[in-house]
Amino acid sequence: MVSMRSIMSLAAVGMTIGVAGYLIAKEEIVPPEVTASHVAIQVDPLLQTTYTKGARKRNLAAFGLPEVLVERALDRMRRIETRHSRKIQLLLDGAPDPNAIAAAMCGQTSQVRPRYGALRFLVKEKQGRRDPIRISSSTGLEVQEWSQLAPIADVYGKAELSDDRQDDATLMALAAILEGKEREILESYAPWGRGLLPGAWSWSKVAETHPGVGERVVEYLALMHLFVEQATADGGICGEEED
Repeated sequence: MVSMRSIMSLAAVGMTIGVAGYLIAKEEIVPPEVTASHVAIQVDPLLQTTYTKGARKRNLAAFGLPEVLVERALDRMRRIETRHSRKIQLLLDGAPDPNAIAAAMCGQTSQVRPRYGALRFLVKEKQGRRDPIRISSSTGLEVQEWSQLAPIADVYGKAELSDDRQDDATLMALAAILEGKEREILESYAPWGRGLLPGAWSWSKVAETHPGVGERVVEYLALMHLFVEQATADGGICGEEED
């Protein structure tokens, strides 16, 4: 005679098999190539950027600058290099915290890229306005107070590592940071927004709403590129860390 306990045990086993079968039937298996594609798109497409004199124009275009701003940035680099090349080297060599400089400008990790890391040293804030430093009056490279509170890493992740990254992501993100509009880009507010609505993501709207921001981005990128060029050159602070 079959006991009640046996009947209940068989019923439980049957229910378990039935539930498992249902879940397996409903489960959506993601093909390996889909998963790999999703992971790959989260990698900074500019991860392998090299900072040399010969790569200046290519890098500026990759940062999303329109041709007119690329030419302005190249011209600005030539002028700064002619007047202040030695000063840039002295500022790098005399940095009070060389490890912090190296972390910002050497690009040794995927979490800190030079085009964003250098903001902490090359942009000052005065009366709520953020401007690139003036090399002629700079006496040292120190982490600026504003950058310790600004969500620079979050903006980088949002603009550069999202599935729908735009070609001018770097230009737009740097403009947002220089204007103190990090919240707008993080919350996808126009003109740093997402979607198909006209002007949702628009450099022309950013430039129109914030006059002069294009020139400040140009000045920053010119400085950043020149500093990182020297930092990563043979004998620079980045190479010294590998000795």
